Amino acid sequence: MKLIHIRKSDGIIYWVMEPFLHLTYWCLFRKVYLYNVKGIPTDKPVLIAANHPTAFVDPIALCIYMDPPVYNMTRGDIFRKAWARKLMENVNMFPVFRVRDGYTGRERNDGVFEFCQGKMLKKQVVAIYVEGEHHLDKQVKPVQKGLARIAFDTYKNHALEDLQIIPTGTNYIHGDRTRDELKLLVGTPIFIKDYWEAYLLNPAATINQLNAAIEKALKTLCYHIENQEDTELAEQLLTLVRNDFPERLLPVVEIGKQLFEQERQVLQHLNAMPEAPKNALKTQVGTYFSALERAGLTDAGLRHPEHGSAKWTLFLILAALPAFLGALLSWPVRFLSSTLTRKLVKKREFVTSVLMGLATILGVLGGAVLVVIGICAAQPWLLTLVFLAPILGWFSFFYRDIRLRYAAARKAARHPESPALLQQRATIRVVS
Repeated sequence: MKLIHIRKSDGIIYWVMEPFLHLTYWCLFRKVYLYNVKGIPTDKPVLIAANHPTAFVDPIALCIYMDPPVYNMTRGDIFRKAWARKLMENVNMFPVFRVRDGYTGRERNDGVFEFCQGKMLKKQVVAIYVEGEHHLDKQVKPVQKGLARIAFDTYKNHALEDLQIIPTGTNYIHGDRTRDELKLLVGTPIFIKDYWEAYLLNPAATINQLNAAIEKALKTLCYHIENQEDTELAEQLLTLVRNDFPERLLPVVEIGKQLFEQERQVLQHLNAMPEAPKNALKTQVGTYFSALERAGLTDAGLRHPEHGSAKWTLFLILAALPAFLGALLSWPVRFLSSTLTRKLVKKREFVTSVLMGLATILGVLGGAVLVVIGICAAQPWLLTLVFLAPILGWFSFFYRDIRLRYAAARKAARHPESPALLQQRATIRVVS
């Protein structure tokens, strides 16, 4: 987010925490791909129609990688305590009261509609997670009607010509692991004025029409496996595509959707395949990955022998000391946050959200303690440590990624079955 836009947020904690969260995402994700994030205008009334894989990781991604402050709709039961409500409001979150959470009657959500309309009048951005639930399935679920009702109600009351819905997709390889990969893609606006005349004639049908347009757009911005029985095959095909893609280690954050488009092409092809060729492909791909597992190899290690080259050997030797220092300095935060996450979290969708939140809070608190001690004890080296610790901590993660890739490539290079496995891999046609 540009500095000039941060303080447009109503939530004080939002703009205070925003800079810290960039570094948190560098540690949480090995790679972040952004596409068209500048497509969210800073001076127009915008409703973001987003998918929702995790509890908080994807909402925060919208907040830190888009220019205008984003106001996120979230489940109302979190707001029951006064302190929780105050905290949520200060990070630009507002409640929706759902029947599934124990709430009855639409009157509770009258305030939600008024809140959204107020933001639209101020030309601000509201994110609504239109599937109505968070899930890690690589599938776009049916779009719920809440966003369309808010949009048409706002247009009815205020006739905002620029009122627009912008579909946005957040994608992960896993979604419940650290050092994952994030792809955030922003689609083209859908203007409510284009649907208004049809809405006046038949509101219910027009809401369905708008939802269909949003769902169609999300399927171009999100991973979508039509039949969830094909998930294992889809994941294997995506692995092959990713390992064929010429990825750069740095920068961590890149602009572009080339890799995502290749992945989406694979999933589209899989979704359209008749059963007979799909089953044949499933057998072929399954045989290859089973052979890899028996040999103790990975597709990435087999596909990229250059990851085990002499230059990476030299890097691992020269960078060992700063990486060790980073691992040592970040160990208390990593240990405490991972231990607490394992004890507290039962659902996959919450793992990275809780881990990220704990690590950020513990890191900030730890840094603040060191600053106080450094000042009170007149030890300036502690102040230097506060600034170096997060950078070295990130570097330790980066170093570990390189070391694992290096080990996988070296193992594949020495394995006697590698030539045969490469030949077997070459026969797999991911797309026709």
